[in-house]
Amino acid sequence: MSIHEKLGELSLQEAESINDSAYTNGTRSKKNKYGTVPLAPKLVSHCSQDAEIVQVRTNVREIVLKPDTTIYQYMVAIYYVFQTPEGEFRVEMSNSRRKGDDYQRDLAMCRGVYRRAVEHYPQLQTGGPFFYDSQNSLWSLSQLNTEKLSFTIYEGVTNLSNFIKADFVLYPIEVAKELSTNDIENTATLAPADADKRLHQAIATILADGPKANPDVITVNGTTHYSVRPVMGAQEAIWFPNGDRSSLLGVTRAVKTMEGFEKQGVFMSNDMRISLFHTGRSHMTLADYFRTFQGFHYHLDRNDVVARNMLKALKNFRVLLSYGKHARDGNDAKTIPIRGFGRKPMDQEFTLPDGTLTNVYEYFRNRYNVELELTELWTIESTVQSGGVGYYPPELLRVIPNQKVSCQQMTPQEQSAVIRRSAAKPHERIQTTDNVAAAVGLVPRDLSGFLQITEPLVVSGIVLKDPIVQNCEGFYNAMRQEKWGIVFLPYQTVRNAENVLFEEMHRSGMAFDEPRIMYLEPDNQFQGEFQIHRLFQEAKDNGIKFLLFIIPSSIDYQTEVKETALKMRHQRDTRANIIQKMNMKLGGLNFKVVNDYLDKENLLIMGYSLSKTPELGDSEVTTVGYASNFMDHPQKFAGSYKFVERTDETFSTIIHETLRHSLQKARRARNMRAEKVVIYFNGISEGQLAMVNEVYAPQCIETFQSLRKDYAPELIILAASKTHNERLYLDSRGVHNLPIGTIVDTTIVSPVFNEFYHVGAKAIQGTAKPVKYTVVYSNRPVKMEWVEGLTNTLCHEHQIIKSPISIPVPLYIAAECAKRGCAILEHRQRLAVGTRNFLTTVAEMNRNYGYDETHCGRTRYNA
Repeated sequence: MSIHEKLGELSLQEAESINDSAYTNGTRSKKNKYGTVPLAPKLVSHCSQDAEIVQVRTNVREIVLKPDTTIYQYMVAIYYVFQTPEGEFRVEMSNSRRKGDDYQRDLAMCRGVYRRAVEHYPQLQTGGPFFYDSQNSLWSLSQLNTEKLSFTIYEGVTNLSNFIKADFVLYPIEVAKELSTNDIENTATLAPADADKRLHQAIATILADGPKANPDVITVNGTTHYSVRPVMGAQEAIWFPNGDRSSLLGVTRAVKTMEGFEKQGVFMSNDMRISLFHTGRSHMTLADYFRTFQGFHYHLDRNDVVARNMLKALKNFRVLLSYGKHARDGNDAKTIPIRGFGRKPMDQEFTLPDGTLTNVYEYFRNRYNVELELTELWTIESTVQSGGVGYYPPELLRVIPNQKVSCQQMTPQEQSAVIRRSAAKPHERIQTTDNVAAAVGLVPRDLSGFLQITEPLVVSGIVLKDPIVQNCEGFYNAMRQEKWGIVFLPYQTVRNAENVLFEEMHRSGMAFDEPRIMYLEPDNQFQGEFQIHRLFQEAKDNGIKFLLFIIPSSIDYQTEVKETALKMRHQRDTRANIIQKMNMKLGGLNFKVVNDYLDKENLLIMGYSLSKTPELGDSEVTTVGYASNFMDHPQKFAGSYKFVERTDETFSTIIHETLRHSLQKARRARNMRAEKVVIYFNGISEGQLAMVNEVYAPQCIETFQSLRKDYAPELIILAASKTHNERLYLDSRGVHNLPIGTIVDTTIVSPVFNEFYHVGAKAIQGTAKPVKYTVVYSNRPVKMEWVEGLTNTLCHEHQIIKSPISIPVPLYIAAECAKRGCAILEHRQRLAVGTRNFLTTVAEMNRNYGYDETHCGRTRYNA
């Protein structure tokens, strides 16, 4: 909710409280919490003698800056003054701390005031050129001939009915040293907090100047620009009439300092994006927008399957209030997110502050003199400032067009369509990216030689050899399957399905007992549901420890079961995949990867991955998955998950326990005292590297010392990420996907950190995106050749399939475990809605829903 949207309904004291929490007045910068400790120092990139050298085309372009040029920074402060019940209230809009659409609205309001200031002051019309970031910084290539500019605007910048005026103030920033284009080396330092990022900020603002001025561009998260209009040479947009959603093409923008060929420099990368947007018309009511959904009518019950699907599609969709004073506020009116569908207006009761019980229909008639027409249509539930729930009639809410559709709002069909369209082949991706960048204006205007952008760089890479995978007639370590059952639907038992599996188990070397044939019976009380609890109780009563379900996952049971049976009979890959999963779940090893890393060193490898809980919105609890090779063979990896409180240091609450247990389990399982520990963290952004170095690394050291005071194994911590903006292609008679095992560790990497890009898997469709790895911490000099070779080997350790995967197997397993924990958390919270049965502490949740202390916690149960 926007601060200024609420001011007319608050007392002065309440408004000041909100202002203090949402905005920072006076102080423009805060001390970095982390970043004063240097990361692992950069070492010479490796040169493997037996690796193939390839030429790699990138989407990275160098920004060549005119030397010895000063860039001037000016502070902009924009204050809006509103009328409140207790007097005037002044709020700073140019230092917004809000997110999403509310943040974009604040930016737009600041741009409106700045445009008026430019019209008023001749100093801002000549000289420069000037580049405004829509918040508190104005960058200029020439110095203003004034110390301070101030300007007051009384109209034309907002429609809010309680608006009085807007104050604009501009003044120079007092700095010890003026910013110069010669300061590139200061932008990247081993201790991240010492880096001066002003040059990056200035260049990013200059590059974004075109998209900000383009009314046909939608900017999301400040760095992704979508073109509302069709892009030349691009495919037609995907349109889904159900909910009136359409795809838009966008382009991302990233500016950073890189190693370069001869010396470090500033570089830019762009990449295409395709996303769905709620189109909608700006003056359309929400009730009218509902009519774009197939099957909707004004008498539809909110519990109908059509209504439930609509709620999923519109959860957290923001709408404008258009009644009372909000109707006069137009597009600046208060916005609310859709959280749920309530009862009909006459049935949805609530209590007024004075204790009077009323309903939505009576409330709007008595308070706003509005006679609701759609009395059979559900109301909209949304959160209110007090933390409770407010109810609103859809006919009095207006649609905000061009909102980005989140993954949680998409149907599976929509997600598949967007993924397919996003999977452009290398040459198509390059061309489309360039076309979109031109369409949105992401090409700087003529700056009189201040900067030039080069063509995309072509750099050298190497292709590591695939490790040898020992292929035997059977599994390397085949387990015995005992006390198990096979589950069918009662009316769809597939003839000879178990015999087909038995043959594959014999062929793989697995011994097994005769399984118990079981049936998943329908639940007569709930249509479409099954008696799953009864089935597991039956298994428990009969001492069964392993259940294999041969049932469909869709409603078309008969077709899918028969297709699955045919696949098992005629496709050995399908049969082999089932048995390979089974053997891994039992603690076996399907094949051995010949390598010098896991076989010849006392090495413990761990992976940590975070899973969010999007279905639960701003849940205070999330799930962390972890995995390591703690089992009886160094190539056997397994893991689990932990529920943790969501904080900035999410992993810190579980590192000590999980690392300590992995070291102890490995010692017991194979008498291995780890002399080297390698830990991969997944999804760590560049801004979080310092936290990993200063919080997670010391926790690891403390864990070692907790086992024995003089225990100090070599520790290497890497951050893995696919959220970077770089794209790499094989440059050989055109552009193609890079071969598996390609490493790029020069030129387009950090000049101060140990970084490398690695292609671990073949792209099934479209363009393969490499994973970027950063060596954050090492308590001994790290050999990059060793780290890169280990990472490449771990991508071949999946065990279920012999093809390599894109990330090291401990990270893959950790991510899958995190998803499992997330699904359990969501399910338990859904069951607990409206009750007091949900466990309230993280410790209770881990104790009741975790696998650590069970047999599953000692195997790869999610294989």
